[in-house]
Amino acid sequence: MRFYKLTIFLSFLLLFMNMKAENMKYSIIPTPKMFSVEDGIFSFPKTSSVKLIGEDKTQLGFSVEKLNNTLKNNGIQATINENNANVTFEIVKESDLKDVPTQFVNEAYKLIIDKNGININAVTYKGIYYGVTSLIQLFERSNNAIPFCTILDYPDMQIRGVSDDISRGQVSTLDNFKKIIENIARYKMNTYMPYMEDVLQLESFPTIGVNRGALTNNEVKELISFAAKNFVEIVPIYQTLGHYENILLQKEFLKYAEFPGAASLDVSNPATYTFLETMLKEVFELFPSVNINIGADESYDVGLGNSKSLVDKSSLAKVHLEHYKKVYAICKKYNKNVWMYSDILLHHPEILDELPKDIVAVDWHYRPDAEYPSTETFDKAGFKYIVSPSVWNFLSPFPTNFNALPNIEYITKDGIKNNSIGMINSNWGDYGAETIKELIYYGYAYSAACAWNINDSELTDFTKNYFTDFFNTSDSQIDEFYTLFSTQLNQFLWHDVFRHPALPFKTPVWWESSANRTTKNSWTLNILPTLKGNIANAKIVAKRNADHIEILQYMVNLNEWFVLKTQTQQLINDLLNNNSSENKLCINLIDKNIETIKKLRDEYKSIWLRYYKPENLNMIEDKYNRLIAYFEETKTNIKNNTLHSPVIESKWIYLSTEKDNLVRNAKFKKSFDINSKVKSAKLQLLGDTYVKLYINGEFIDEIYARRSLSLLVDYGRILYVDITKYLKNGENTIEVVAQNFNNKGNAGFNLFANIITEDGQYELSSNETWWGKDLSNDNSSWQQALTKDYNYIVTEPNFETDRTSWIER
Repeated sequence: MRFYKLTIFLSFLLLFMNMKAENMKYSIIPTPKMFSVEDGIFSFPKTSSVKLIGEDKTQLGFSVEKLNNTLKNNGIQATINENNANVTFEIVKESDLKDVPTQFVNEAYKLIIDKNGININAVTYKGIYYGVTSLIQLFERSNNAIPFCTILDYPDMQIRGVSDDISRGQVSTLDNFKKIIENIARYKMNTYMPYMEDVLQLESFPTIGVNRGALTNNEVKELISFAAKNFVEIVPIYQTLGHYENILLQKEFLKYAEFPGAASLDVSNPATYTFLETMLKEVFELFPSVNINIGADESYDVGLGNSKSLVDKSSLAKVHLEHYKKVYAICKKYNKNVWMYSDILLHHPEILDELPKDIVAVDWHYRPDAEYPSTETFDKAGFKYIVSPSVWNFLSPFPTNFNALPNIEYITKDGIKNNSIGMINSNWGDYGAETIKELIYYGYAYSAACAWNINDSELTDFTKNYFTDFFNTSDSQIDEFYTLFSTQLNQFLWHDVFRHPALPFKTPVWWESSANRTTKNSWTLNILPTLKGNIANAKIVAKRNADHIEILQYMVNLNEWFVLKTQTQQLINDLLNNNSSENKLCINLIDKNIETIKKLRDEYKSIWLRYYKPENLNMIEDKYNRLIAYFEETKTNIKNNTLHSPVIESKWIYLSTEKDNLVRNAKFKKSFDINSKVKSAKLQLLGDTYVKLYINGEFIDEIYARRSLSLLVDYGRILYVDITKYLKNGENTIEVVAQNFNNKGNAGFNLFANIITEDGQYELSSNETWWGKDLSNDNSSWQQALTKDYNYIVTEPNFETDRTSWIER
């Protein structure tokens, strides 16, 4: 009987040990390929020693430094000792890691922990470093009671990294850049790709990046040095065709644009290539990597302006191909390998037949799909390529993880299946980059797990283990926070946050829940106590990254206010539609909104300045301040019984030909009389898309900025000008020359002016009383303009406070 009980006890003990071994395996992110546990425990003594066996002691020293930083936090000091040592880092021959596939042996490592101590063996110093990152995680999760074990580990993909959009808003401080690099290196990522449009200082063009937080030469050099210590290669993304709107917005560089307001360069202009080579030469000198991503994505403007004749003579595909070849030649001249985004190649697959085969396609797709056929396309075409999912941080305050996580998993899986050489996970800062980037570390880490070991990256286990590692605590409960915040019902867009409260609700986009606002608000209110409890717990237990909790608190505050905002918005719309008479209640709610928005603005500013340079923060603060103004103006209108739709009253006007087609190049005019002295005159003009303004024959200004993903460009889409000095007593004439280069675009504009004279106030607006003339036809005559709905809502300006209109998203 005693023997039977002992057998049961030993069986349970063995089961417990196996469970513990399995748990220890999953405590390492990414999950190791091979992990076996034996009986016994290793603990670092208070004074530990490390032996280095390898030619380059400096590179091995980087790994010692990484380990020692962790041990120090636990009262342990590790020194290098070439004789008796607890830990050995040893560079070995490939034959010593014979079970590792040849293409991955340079990043492989073998970690052995037994009664003799710890041995990390690898063919390269990077492999030693990766062994150390696994050891550190084991040490922290086991509280320095590490089970005897053997790990043999290597990745599924050679290139594993992230791209970081710093061109549209958030430019990290130097310390924060380093934190990002350390975070991805901890999970064995080896590539960091800053996406730069106009945020790199260039000696050749010193006006590029002014007041934008552009990276200096010294900052780049320091980051490259720091990344190298963490075995991360910095590969620059520098655009060479599309997404040039921030630069081409400057009149100095307008000569290189496909047309005024274009986001693409003019490929028909030889000077464009001199311009490009001058910039690229500086980029090449700054970044020692042999690789460069030349961007070249979303170049939709090519062929719509100056290069139209080239396209007409051949094809859009051929014109793109010739451009790629020219940029490729520039890169090869400086011994650089070319990577490029894949979208245009997939739109025009005939390009692949003539494209240099050593170009690496970065195959980006952000929709969560079960299969990504393009991976097979590039593989069969003989190209090396990299798959690129996204962390989905570009539209919502909290990353849309229910899209991001399956996107990451399945595109990585298809990439591995079809011989992709790597995975680069993308973040984007559309419309000002409001979403705090620290919220995407989770998505980064999951992509690291998938690219290293796709067959053992189960999401539930990963999530729990990630936040345990991130906060260095047994249970932060923040995994539950992320799960709840990632649900569809809790997702909303920044466009909804800053939308005018007297406008109706937006129609949900394809990934948003179609549940009504009441249902969504009820869900948010129900989970808020849980979220607040998660935060309270994390504040107590977090041993690392405690600053992240402030961001999560801001997210809770934002969500709680958004419920109030939408409830107020519904009541305002009910008042507008005469479905309510609760004026007093509405005013009280508006006051609460204004008070809370000011607090949120200040919280957001504090978080921004902790992680990012101060440049570009003003664009987000403007959004908060504009929203406050909207609420204040709405409150005044309710008090004065003048509540009305905030949509601008002036019309978008266009011109039609006899064939009933809208004109792409037209002049419009309007005459009006002023019979007394002008005290004040302010005018606002918006173009669809390129317009020039003349008053009484004198050129005033022009607009050529067009809608894009850049919030900076949006400021250039509205011309707001004091025209007092241009007006005279008697007859005055305003002329607007309009042109549209968009594919199937129509030339039009919206004008609204407020003129105050000694006799009273006069409003001038674009409408059917204007006259227009087709400038593309020498025989055209003046005819009445017609009105047409614009694709986007434009709010009315406030001439008293000089608040301009805004084009809602």
